[in-house]
Amino acid sequence: MSSDTELPIVLVHGTMGESEDWSRVVGELSKSRPVIRPDYTRRVAGRNPTKALTIKDLADEVVAAVRAEGKQRFDLVGSSLGAAVATCIAAEYPELIRSLVLISGFSRGGDPRMSLQFRLWLRLVSTDKTAFSQLLLVSGLSPGYFSAFDEPTLDGIIENFIASTDWRPVEEIIRVDLSLDVREYARRIKSPALLITAMHDQIVPPAYSENLIPGAKTIELDSGHLIFLEKPVDLASAILAFCQGRVPWPSGTIEACT
Repeated sequence: MSSDTELPIVLVHGTMGESEDWSRVVGELSKSRPVIRPDYTRRVAGRNPTKALTIKDLADEVVAAVRAEGKQRFDLVGSSLGAAVATCIAAEYPELIRSLVLISGFSRGGDPRMSLQFRLWLRLVSTDKTAFSQLLLVSGLSPGYFSAFDEPTLDGIIENFIASTDWRPVEEIIRVDLSLDVREYARRIKSPALLITAMHDQIVPPAYSENLIPGAKTIELDSGHLIFLEKPVDLASAILAFCQGRVPWPSGTIEACT
């Protein structure tokens, strides 16, 4: 892979995410590379939903945002739902993608476990946003990271999350989780790919990323689902090491590149 330091890294967030989620990762990546982090939920929040939103719609939103920056080729990184969006982009726009990194990716929302989780999310989003936010914390963070917070701090995090979240597109985005199936897209990918999983991930257990992209490299971090919060330095190091084709892998990794 080219070592062109002017080529941007594009970061695609997950279901409840926004571009700011990547801030600590960007702090590391931007020392070496330009970074673009589209906020596709904001882009779809004001749309007139004449038809159900699809994974391809989100992929097109991300591509449009990157092209608006004047970029025609980039390294692409997606987390969780963002990994499915990135998979679609890499298949539909192969000329744009130099390399692909998928973090906690899954291929099918209709899988029984994933479907049950997303249907629970939908119910809680419409009936009890506090319980939904609590569930995201419990399932999104590793036990070790979670233990650093006391009850008042957690309550404050939840209150702030509820107050700061734009809830307008949330149900629509979760329905994309439920309906997506990127297996055919994944089979069409030709660019070099890295799959990053989290040892303590309860939202997308590591098994769901196995064989997501045939022939992809794999690496596992000691983290929960929200790797960008728990291990931003190790995550940034793994992304740069792969995108720039260099080794060794960062010290925070559990499983070496295969």
